[in-house]
This record gives sequence, C-alpha cells and structure tokens, in this order.
Amino acid sequence: MTRTDELSATIEAGWTLPADWYVSQDIFEREREQIFERSWQYVCHVGSLERPGDYVTAEIGRVPVVVVRNKVGELAGFVNVCRHRCAEVVQGSGHRNVLQCHYHAWTYDLDGQLVSAPRSEREDSFDLGSFCLQKVRVESWGPFVFANVSADGASLAEQLGDLPALMTGDGLDFSSVRLVERSEWEVAANWKIVVENFDECYHCSVAHPSFSRLMEVGPDSYRLESDEWWSRATTPLRAWPDSRQPDLPYDASGPVQAAQFAFLWPNFTLVQNPGPPNLMALYFVPKGPQRTVVVSEYLFGDDASPEIINDIMEFNVLVGAEDQRLVESVQRGMASNRVPQGRLLLDSERLIQHFQLLVHRALTS
Repeated sequence: MTRTDELSATIEAGWTLPADWYVSQDIFEREREQIFERSWQYVCHVGSLERPGDYVTAEIGRVPVVVVRNKVGELAGFVNVCRHRCAEVVQGSGHRNVLQCHYHAWTYDLDGQLVSAPRSEREDSFDLGSFCLQKVRVESWGPFVFANVSADGASLAEQLGDLPALMTGDGLDFSSVRLVERSEWEVAANWKIVVENFDECYHCSVAHPSFSRLMEVGPDSYRLESDEWWSRATTPLRAWPDSRQPDLPYDASGPVQAAQFAFLWPNFTLVQNPGPPNLMALYFVPKGPQRTVVVSEYLFGDDASPEIINDIMEFNVLVGAEDQRLVESVQRGMASNRVPQGRLLLDSERLIQHFQLLVHRALTS
C-alpha cells in the first residue's frame, strides 16, 4: 500500500488530514493549481452583470479572469491577460464597450476577439484573429455566476446534481430574494479549516448559544447528506414549551421554517435561516496557508422589513465572529506541530470526512 493509499484509508477510518497540510506553503501552492484552477469558482452576483458591457474581474488560483455580458446578452469569460505582453487587460468591475489593455491599448471586443493593436499594420503578416483572449467556462446557479479556468471536468450543472431541487424542496426560492449587502473580512486560518467548521454542528451547542436557542442542534435533528461534489445539513426551528421560551436572536416567523446549510466543492456555501425569505452566500478565498478572506452576500425578500433584515444580519455576524475565534484557535493548534492528525466523530462530522476525501483526491490524483 502506498503512502497515498494509507492516508486515504486513515481518512476513511475517521482520522483527519495531516496537520501540516494546513500550514505548508507547498500544499497551498498545489491546492491553487490542483483544486482552485480545476474547479468552479464563484465570481459575482448576476446583478453586477445586468447590461451588455458590464464586467467583473476575479482571480482563480493564480489566473486573472474577467466575466462580461456580451453584446447579445450572454455571459462570457476570459483569461484576463493580454496576448501582447501579459498585462492584465482590465481591473476591478464596471462597464465597457470593449476590453482595452491599459499597457499598449490592444483592444478586444466583448467576445474576446482582438479588434485593434496599435501599429500592428506596420508588421508583416500580423493577424488580429490569431491573438484572441483565452476563453473561460462560465455558468450560473440562480443569481450566482461561476467561472472555471479548466477546460476539463464536469459542468456546474452536473456538479450540482440534485442539490438545487433538494434545496428548493426545503424552501429555497431564488426568485423571492434580492441582494441587499456584501461584506468581506480576513480570517487567520487555512481555508480548509473554515470549510470544515461550516460542515459540522457538533460545536454549535458549545460555541453558538444564540444559534442553539433558535435551531435544533442535536444529532437526531441536524440531518446530514452528501453527494460527490456537495454536502448539506438541514434542521428545524427549536421547539420550546411556552413556559421556557427563551429570548431568541430574531423573530423567525415566516414561510421558511427550517434552516439549510449547503456546501459546493471546493469553497462555496449557501445558508438559509428560518423566517422570511432570506439567503446568505458565503465563499472562502485562500490567501495563503494561514489566511482566508471570507466573503458574504445577504439576500432578502422585497417584503422583509429593515428591522428583520438588520436582526438576521446581526445574528449571522455574531455566529461568524464566534466561528472566527474557533477556526483561528484550530489554526494555532495545527501550527504547533504537536498533534499530527486529529480524530473525527463520524456520526456528527462525516461531512468533514467527505470534504477531506475530496481534498486528498484532488492533491494525489
């Protein structure tokens, strides 16, 4: 049995990935190439790409990309690197009729075709059509736009499988919510620790008192499921007798009477809390072996009052701050090099195992 097979077998048995996989620069570089540059990565809410000419830039692993709405209203994606001297063609986001490189003004249309290169007419046999921007795959899930810089692998729809239908069955309705706010912050922890914290609620009764007052967190109520590329947890509102009704973090009355927490490989998640139509997209952007930027986007129904929007967002911020303290503590423990490998309790933490097997497969295949 090879070392790779041995590690796979230990993960199957309930042991974790080695601690040094969370602190190693070499592992991080391999992840950028073998995970992020080969997977679907969230780029933006579709509201940023409403009109032909709207564009958004992003970085996928080491690859700059730009996603645009072209002249016929379709989404298109390209490697955001000029075919002349490799400068990034455009920066940030906004609206343009063409994509013009800021270095020497090589100009591409919204389908990535080179239409102008100053002084190229002075060159023999210079063919504009030979220097188009490299294409990137672009697909959407509801209002969320994803890009994939690899030409290989499953489509986003294939990777999602029956997850959208399952989430719809539990109350998710993209048409009922609109983007209200976007925020981001940095966490001093490896991106995998952040995902793994999301993937279990074994810690909820200990670390999230307000969450545990609102929702059922026991193992018989907090239901876990997974497929090849995704996992999900669902749980109902907590039932309290009137005589013991505690102070809840917000008024959860409304059409959504269960929470669901979905993870899509490798770093995108959706959270739907009980109450009025609401949704939070969370994605985790690795910035180094021990640094992750967490980006959250909040979506609410048109009928949600400013008060309930504020209350639910404050609840999510509180839970996020509690989680940040946890994952940063885990990162310090990993960096100590004193416990080479952890041990999962698979009845409650099998979605972590599911995730770690995907990581292991991506880095060893």
